[in-house]
Amino acid sequence: MDIRGDGRLGLRPFALRPVALVAAVLFAVLIALSGRYGFHRDELYFLLAGRHPAWGYVDQPPLTPLLARAGTAAFGASPTGLRVVPALLSACSVVLTALLARELGGGRGGQILAAACCACSGYVLAIGHLLSTSTFDLTAELGVLLLTLRLLRTRDSRW
Repeated sequence: MDIRGDGRLGLRPFALRPVALVAAVLFAVLIALSGRYGFHRDELYFLLAGRHPAWGYVDQPPLTPLLARAGTAAFGASPTGLRVVPALLSACSVVLTALLARELGGGRGGQILAAACCACSGYVLAIGHLLSTSTFDLTAELGVLLLTLRLLRTRDSRW
């Protein structure tokens, strides 16, 4: 991190290409392996609940069933079609992790290392393999954390 003339901390450039490559490889691996086994029982429940939309269910919020329905409508009613959205969210989590490293002062190497560690994390691999309510939680939490860090760094209340 360098200090600009006005006393604020500046950011290093974002390592877009290597971070995008890490995210793309993770996405490709998750999709390539997603059809090797059938639906998980929770995924079947989300598919059924998605056919009967409601503002909430007894055991979950409405987002997961709605995304299950949208995912199968867009990518096919197969395990792979259902798991495209979780794989995309895992790839987004990799990019958000690299952005967090950048926000904390990480240079190109630090951003790539953070992205690679996130992509190899057991939690990211597990939630990217199945549609579940926790799949969306990680991406949302990383996004909120990034916005919070940016607010603290810039002291700009718009964040």
